[in-house]
Amino acid sequence: MILLFVEDDPRSIAHAMRKVNEEHPDIKCVVKGFAEAADWISQQPPDIVSLDVFEGPPAENVRTGQGVYDWIWKERFCPIIVYSAQPDDGIEMRASHPFVRPIMKGTGSPQRFVAAVNDLRPHVEAIREAESTVRKEFALALREVAPYAFDVFSDDLVQRDNVILRCGRRRLAALMDDLSRHGPNEFLASWEQYICPPVSDDAQLGDILQRKGGPVNDPSSFFVVLTPSCDLVASGGRTPKVENILAASCFSMKEGLAGIGMPLKRDSIRDAEIMEDYRKQLKTTILNQGYYQKIIPLPQLKGRIPTMAVNLRSLVLIPIGQISLQETEYVRIASLDSPFRELVSWAYLQIACRPALPDRDSDSWCDEIVASCQRRATSKSR
Repeated sequence: MILLFVEDDPRSIAHAMRKVNEEHPDIKCVVKGFAEAADWISQQPPDIVSLDVFEGPPAENVRTGQGVYDWIWKERFCPIIVYSAQPDDGIEMRASHPFVRPIMKGTGSPQRFVAAVNDLRPHVEAIREAESTVRKEFALALREVAPYAFDVFSDDLVQRDNVILRCGRRRLAALMDDLSRHGPNEFLASWEQYICPPVSDDAQLGDILQRKGGPVNDPSSFFVVLTPSCDLVASGGRTPKVENILAASCFSMKEGLAGIGMPLKRDSIRDAEIMEDYRKQLKTTILNQGYYQKIIPLPQLKGRIPTMAVNLRSLVLIPIGQISLQETEYVRIASLDSPFRELVSWAYLQIACRPALPDRDSDSWCDEIVASCQRRATSKSR
C-alpha cells in the first residue's frame, strides 16, 4: 500500500509518517512537492493521498493544495486526508465525502492521522480489488474484439482503433454486469439502480429530472423521461429527433398506493400483523414486478431523490432545450441503469398501448368464472 504525502515542508509530517510506519510497516510512505504531485499520481497511483493546503507559511495564504485537490477529484480520485494547519478553511472541499478526511496539524494530530488511515484502509483494499477486476475484464474484452476489427478494417488504422475501443467498452460493460462472474450474487440495494450523476451527455429514457429549485424531499419536483434515448441524441453535432420530451410526473408513495387501491391506513401502522401482511403484498405485487397498474416505485437516494412513485398516467411535455446536467429549468439528477431503464419503457407500454375497453359487469363475469370452475371440479369428483 502506498501513502503519498503532498507537502512542501517534510518536517511538518515527520511525526505522522513515523507513527504510520510504527503501526503499518507494510505501508510505503512517499513525499512529493505540489508541482510534481499530479505527474507522480498519474504514473504511480497511490492508495491514499495526504494533502497539505498551503505552500510556504500559512500566513502567506498561498493555497497551492487546492489545485492538487481539484486534479485528484476530477482525474484520479482516491481517498484524501487533508493534513494541514487549516484544513477546513484552506480548501473548498466541494462536497462532503466519506473518503475525504480533514485533519488539523498540531498536538495529537499524528494519532488522528493514523486513525484516519486505519479507517480508510479496508476501503482502499476494496478499491484496489475493483480496479484490478476492471483492468482484467477490459483485457479480456480487447482480446475478443480485436480480431473482428482487424478483419473488417484491415487497411484503415483509425477506424480499426475506434472500433476496438467502442466495442471493447461495450463488451466491458456487459462483462461487468454479469454478476455471476464476480462472486456470489447478492441482493442489490434498492438505490443501486441509479447512475448518479448521469454519465451520458445526452438525455436518456429513464433519466430522473428535477425541476430547478424544487425541494429534494418533494416528489412532485421530479419527472422520469419516457422518450426513447435514440430520439434525444444531441452530442457529436447531431440534432435530436424531437423538440419536446415526454416525461411522467412523480408523486409520493402514499398517493401512489392510494391510487392503485392499496392505501396504507394510519390505524394499520400500529398493528404488526397487518403491517407484515401489507409488506408481503408490496413484495409480491409492486416490488416483485417493478411496476403495478399505473405506478413505478422508485427508491430513495439519500440527499438527492426521495422515496416516490412514477405516475404513468400523469404526463408532461418538456422542451428538450430546458434539460441538462445543470443550470436549466430541469436538471438531470440521475439515470436509471439497465435493466431498470427498460422496465420504465415496458411499464409505459402496458399503459399506453392497451386497447380501450368499455366498462363491463365484472362482478357477474367473476361469478360466471367461479361457477364454471366449481361445476368442473364437481364433475371430476364423480
